[in-house]
Amino acid sequence: MPQRLAACATLLAILAFPFFARDYTARPSVQKVGDGVFLFTSSRHGDVGFVGNSVAILSDEGVLLFDAGCVPSDSAAVLTELRKLTDKPVRYLVNSHWHWDHWQGNQTYKAAFPGLQIISQENTRILMRDVSVPRTQSDLKDLPLYIASVEKDVATKRAAHVPDAEIRDLEQLLAADKSFLAQKQSVRFTYPNFTYSESATVWLGGREIRLLHAQAITSGDTYLYLPKEKILVTGDILVRPIPFAVGGTFPTDWIATLQKLIALDATVVVPGHGEPEGAKHALEQDLRLFQKAAQEVRDAKARGLSENQAVEAVGKEEVELAAIIGVNDPKLLPAFKPYFLDIFLRRAYQELDHPLTDLPPAKL
Repeated sequence: MPQRLAACATLLAILAFPFFARDYTARPSVQKVGDGVFLFTSSRHGDVGFVGNSVAILSDEGVLLFDAGCVPSDSAAVLTELRKLTDKPVRYLVNSHWHWDHWQGNQTYKAAFPGLQIISQENTRILMRDVSVPRTQSDLKDLPLYIASVEKDVATKRAAHVPDAEIRDLEQLLAADKSFLAQKQSVRFTYPNFTYSESATVWLGGREIRLLHAQAITSGDTYLYLPKEKILVTGDILVRPIPFAVGGTFPTDWIATLQKLIALDATVVVPGHGEPEGAKHALEQDLRLFQKAAQEVRDAKARGLSENQAVEAVGKEEVELAAIIGVNDPKLLPAFKPYFLDIFLRRAYQELDHPLTDLPPAKL
């Protein structure tokens, strides 16, 4: 991870993974994953904004979209590509959870389709308002400081006469980060206008689209299932190549959710980040990892270890644990502990003592 990313730790908690390519501009790529079902994937904005996958389900009556990206330019780019596939309106937009790389592009679709129904699980709408928005506002104060540090880095390298290629690369990164800041500043928080508790079914052009609640990475996760087509869209319940535990996480419930998803025996599995190829197997790998990590925590607590001691003890097995999900690349291993293992272990220990929550305290 570049050292300067540490200056923006709050942003990194949700927005960025430390395994970047050299193209610093988020552009959607499109792939067909089923009959009338399309996946839109993007890389990220500079080194400060990671973009969740979006999925479009087409029908003669209109379109249902699953997730809206991080900022308005994400959803605008997806809408441009969607227009090449269909002239039907977007009638439904589902937000899988409160992490902002999955819902803060909502405004684009609401502006283009005023009759749009935006759907989420009921806890997610609360968490958007009471967690996601305040954290975004905090990040908007931190981002300019971070960008200033990148500008200083550019000036320092110029003065040191580093190779032109390195300067150009850093300048492109800086431009992407500035563009992302402008996009974040343009976000108009557009909340769901329809919420559900445990399940909801949308019938669209003869398609049965099931929305189901899970408590896994948040208390309000939604996953989508097309029973006829046997297509499963997981949101961040499955993230590849490394599970993402920042911002909540309910280990026991997450394990139970993975078991439910595996039991569906879907033909196609689309994760919240990453590619669908191999995703069905990744569900099984994650389940094995989570079960082993949770058992290690139970054993450590039974031996009388404190939370910190348990996390340290189990954390020493990070290489072996990462190998369960096929993460052996030295470039990926440094992300395994901070983005998944440390948080998962702590939450697994804590839930042995008391129920977990990610909901804010009730307002008096």
